[in-house]
Amino acid sequence: MSTVKVVELIGTSTKNWEDAANNAIKDAAETIEGITGLEVVSQTAKVEKGKISEYRTTVKIAFIVKKGH
Repeated sequence: MSTVKVVELIGTSTKNWEDAANNAIKDAAETIEGITGLEVVSQTAKVEKGKISEYRTTVKIAFIVKKGH
C-alpha cells in the first residue's frame, strides 16, 4: 500500500499551454521522485499589446510518498 501526495504548480511558456505543462512537470521532476500523474486544472495567459506573451498552465502533480521520509 502507498500514499500519494498532490501538489499544484503553474508552468509557463512563450510557445503554448502544452509546453507550459511540460515545463511544470520537467521542473518538478528535478526535485520530486516517483511522479505518477498530472492533471491540468486551468490554462491562462498573460496579454501584452493585444497579444499573448506568456502561456500559463496550472497542473496538479501526483507522486508516491516514500516511507521513512
